Amino acid sequence: MNRRLALGAALLAVMAAVAPAATAHAAPTTPDLDALTQALRNTTAAGAPGAMARFSGPDGVSVKTVGVRDKITGSAMDARARFRIGSVTKTFTSVVLLQLVDEGKVDPDTSVNRYLPGLLPDDRITVRHLLSHRSGLSDYTNAMFEHTVPGFEAVRNRVFGYQELVNLSLAEPRTNEPGAAYAYSNTNFVVLGMLIEKATGNAVAKEYERRIFKPLKLRNTSYVHPGTQIRGPHAHGYLHPDEAGAPLVDSTEQTVSWAQSAGAVISDPADLNTFTSALLGGRLLPARLLDAMLTVTPTDTTNTRFYGLGLRRYDLSCGTSVYGHTGTVQGFYTYAFSTRDGRRSLAAMANTSNRGQANTALGGTLEAAFCGKPAPKATARGFGIAPAEMDLPERNAR
Repeated sequence: MNRRLALGAALLAVMAAVAPAATAHAAPTTPDLDALTQALRNTTAAGAPGAMARFSGPDGVSVKTVGVRDKITGSAMDARARFRIGSVTKTFTSVVLLQLVDEGKVDPDTSVNRYLPGLLPDDRITVRHLLSHRSGLSDYTNAMFEHTVPGFEAVRNRVFGYQELVNLSLAEPRTNEPGAAYAYSNTNFVVLGMLIEKATGNAVAKEYERRIFKPLKLRNTSYVHPGTQIRGPHAHGYLHPDEAGAPLVDSTEQTVSWAQSAGAVISDPADLNTFTSALLGGRLLPARLLDAMLTVTPTDTTNTRFYGLGLRRYDLSCGTSVYGHTGTVQGFYTYAFSTRDGRRSLAAMANTSNRGQANTALGGTLEAAFCGKPAPKATARGFGIAPAEMDLPERNAR
């Protein structure tokens, strides 16, 4: 029976519209700065206290900010401010894991249970399934944040062990058979954190530092778990409650222990530009493993959004494809994307969350930056309507 299920999963994986790296299309090398500013204004109009974007390309760097980074002091948003990048962390985790693959310490097509005996209830779940969100493991954050603010306050200062988070997932039904379908789950990247620590004998913080932060000189990027503070100049994050009209909650300080290797990195726009450019430019992984990251499957019915190995691909209205990740953590939305050659990069942030309209508006920065025109209106192309999925469950937006 297990063999038949495995064969069925393999056939489904082949039948899923696997998409290679997109064909390059001619596009402007400079962003439409007016459209970029308007996308940020749309974001604050939708409920974010502030928003910012930094574009890096062959012609230099362009920075735009609107609103405030601190509602109490009224301090203006500053593109040099640090913030929590949420699930953009997943791309950092994937890079570390794939470097271990390159070193022969991990085989992506081997059962996770070979490396972490007895952890998962199904020996068919491989490392690749985790990286591509095809494991079928339930996302424990769905129940954890069913009620947004109470859920957050319950975990704001908690320190979880990896095993505790995995146990929360295993208490829920699995979403699908291993390999059968894409289903985004933070659990996958919690398990990858465990695997990195088992394979290296080091905490993930040390592996991020020595493999990515230091080599790329990312001086404003850190992993401070279980510390709660964002050191240095930073933006405050503001969480929208589920109840309409309720006051925003300052969610800046928290352990982010509920996410860890799935979402606890802190950074700034310049460092994110450097990171995505370096990754797509081939400075962090050999070509064969970067190609594996970029081999993607659709994540929704628009056929404009795809997922590879810890990396998203968005196909924009002008024909340009960009690669990177979105991030949602309480109080912050983030977009960090580059073109396939790594020569043009955008990092954008809004200091709010649980406000889908703001996240959608912030996505308009991609069109402005990479297509040189305003985001399209509500169409099947995607960015003019509510995002098809979120990195965390959103209640206020529904």
